[in-house]
Amino acid sequence: MKNTIQPLAFALALAAALLVPPACKSPTSSDADGEADITVINDFGSAVDIYMDGELRFTLQDKWRIEIDDVTIAEHLLEAKQPGTQAVIVSERIDVTEYADYAWTVDDPPDIDVINSRDEILSIFMDGTFLFELGEEEDRWITDVAFGSRLLQAVSAETGRPVASATIKIEEYKDYTWTIE
Repeated sequence: MKNTIQPLAFALALAAALLVPPACKSPTSSDADGEADITVINDFGSAVDIYMDGELRFTLQDKWRIEIDDVTIAEHLLEAKQPGTQAVIVSERIDVTEYADYAWTVDDPPDIDVINSRDEILSIFMDGTFLFELGEEEDRWITDVAFGSRLLQAVSAETGRPVASATIKIEEYKDYTWTIE
């Protein structure tokens, strides 16, 4: 009976060791190994293909992070593309100058923070489409705005007359602000 239990215990321990994924390095840890690493974080809202220097490295699911290990000291081009296509969502050059940990976040689509500094309720329109009403001294976000020129208009909810307008060119994956005074 003793000989039967030991091989079974060994087999269970081996199976458990193979099923447990290896631990990931924290992007804030120091590199005692003397290597440079780049942690890629996906906050885009959907999966993206990650390329480094023109080579597909991996597909990164939303809210995941993966580390590119042992990166050479040089400038590297990182690109996030729509999966299975060559359509670039965002790219950035990272200048790896020392053996340290670096991080790059693929951010979500651009948003616009609309701030009402007026003492009246406003109806907010983008490209001629009503979006929402905005109270006095209130702000609200227009989320996931498409690239291109966006015409924003504020109309007095009481009188129906236009009080302000602005054209914002959405060209980068960053957030924009429109303050109505």
